Amino acid sequence: MSKLKIVPLNFGASGQRAPHPIDCEVLRSKRKTLAIYISHKKVVVRCPMRASRTEVENFIHSNQQWIEKRLIEESMRDKEALRIGKGGKIFYRARELTIVYKEGRKQRVLIRGNQFIIQGHKLNAAKAKIQVEDYLIDKASEYLLPRAIGLAKYLGVDHKIKEIKLRKTKSKWGHCTSQGILQYNWLIMLAPYSIIDYMITHEVCHLVHMDHSKRYWNLVDSICPNAEHYIDWLKTHEHRFWF
Repeated sequence: MSKLKIVPLNFGASGQRAPHPIDCEVLRSKRKTLAIYISHKKVVVRCPMRASRTEVENFIHSNQQWIEKRLIEESMRDKEALRIGKGGKIFYRARELTIVYKEGRKQRVLIRGNQFIIQGHKLNAAKAKIQVEDYLIDKASEYLLPRAIGLAKYLGVDHKIKEIKLRKTKSKWGHCTSQGILQYNWLIMLAPYSIIDYMITHEVCHLVHMDHSKRYWNLVDSICPNAEHYIDWLKTHEHRFWF
């Protein structure tokens, strides 16, 4: 796969030249069509090997408004990304709380009013991050695991569960294998309990139907009505949970 840099994309939301030109990386491969992918402050165009520079540039500029919209969205998502730092903001149970460091020999996390208090000895960002990770894993063990087992028993499929894993992944919130291994991303414990319950339901129902067929979604809806609401909520807010 070959690369070509086109610098810059000189446009802005007002139709004027952008004050800070945006790099556009072109990746050529054996694909047949052109496609644009957006990440914060970067535009990636994937195109066929034989596509000319003019074709690529015309394709980029014909999608100018869409690119601008996506770059703005990505910039906002980046600003809202969770950073475990003193004075930072954390989106916890659908509330934006202020992160507070508190000196103390005992390591713990406390929720008081609009504060997310991380207590520990000589805290810094690295130590605070580890404490928050431990806190969320403990919460997942206490809440998520027994409810997943309980739902599986209710559906009569608890015998299919071989193992339940808690693991932070880059994109997935949960996973279920045909071997009976359930996996949940413990970062979901930052979400409201209704969202957590939906994720529990989503994966446990796969022990009954290992697909996303109509039968599967009917089962999900029988346990967790209006699943679309929870799916949409996660799509809107999930970028605020990863750290």
